[in-house]
Amino acid sequence: MKRSFFCAFFFSLLVSGLGATPNGLPLERIGFGSCYKPEKQTPLWSQVKKFDPQLWIWLGDNFYNDWVEGKYVRFNNDPDAFAKGYDQLRKSEGMAALQGLMPDHVMATWDDHDFGKNDAGKDYTRKEEARKAFVKFWGIPDHPDGVYNSKDWGPPGKCVRVIMLDLRYNRDPLPRKKEVDRDGDMLGETQWVWLRGELSRPGANLVIIGSSTQFVPEAHPFERWANFPKSKARLLQLIADGGTKGVIFLSGDRHNGEISCLKSSVAGYPIYDITSSGLTEVSSIKQEVNPERIGGLVNGQNFGVILVDWKEDPKITLELHLADGSVAESTSFPLSQLAPHKP
Repeated sequence: MKRSFFCAFFFSLLVSGLGATPNGLPLERIGFGSCYKPEKQTPLWSQVKKFDPQLWIWLGDNFYNDWVEGKYVRFNNDPDAFAKGYDQLRKSEGMAALQGLMPDHVMATWDDHDFGKNDAGKDYTRKEEARKAFVKFWGIPDHPDGVYNSKDWGPPGKCVRVIMLDLRYNRDPLPRKKEVDRDGDMLGETQWVWLRGELSRPGANLVIIGSSTQFVPEAHPFERWANFPKSKARLLQLIADGGTKGVIFLSGDRHNGEISCLKSSVAGYPIYDITSSGLTEVSSIKQEVNPERIGGLVNGQNFGVILVDWKEDPKITLELHLADGSVAESTSFPLSQLAPHKP
């Protein structure tokens, strides 16, 4: 993995803070979150440290480029905007809490606000500046068409593949609220080809897909995969065609948390989508229709958890943790449930 100055800085801190587990050992504790304003403090990070994740996943809106001095701006044209945003993130309470995991046990993608502009897609004029700043900060493989990346964790038989998608760099313009773009594209063809390879590549027992916006929910009018139904159907078909087992989606964006499940799909097994949002940002929406939701809508600052019990019959637990240490929502199921049905 390419190391930026940022990564080198945190490498010196590996001996303190959270304990990183070598890649050869099974992943049992994964933490993730989204929607973070680094200038804000929150007791949530003390709960993250208590949870002691082996891997932390940033799902986007890792800082807010379109907020300047506490105020929203439609377009931030400051030539140093991205450098300032990542510098603020580097110095933040959140990064301090995760210092023991940096750089090799943290993965990231972006969403609209750290991409640079609210609801932005491929037409955003500063997207190449944003991409270069992201790669410099996180040290990920440098794709010329986005920040998607993937990594395998753990030994054979207990391998977790984490796939981080880029839903901004090549995404078609967002349709108007309550409308969909039936032929619109989320990823761009190069990323689709790469994703097909990651989903069909053998060896993974559990596949986690980091999707900055929600994959399963369709009832709300905000950003979601359902805005581009052809792309959503294409991804489910890729899972089916690749015979990919164990797929779980992680999402953010909404400033609320929830666990959703698409019980029936072409993939041949239930598709879970656990949404954790936000680390600091909280929505005014307290109730919302989601027929696929398991449990309730989670209000308040939260981070997400995946627990993997690798015993003889492996079990997955999905949880949403609040800043007071409580678990707001949780669901468990055997990993064997996420296997294609044999004809």
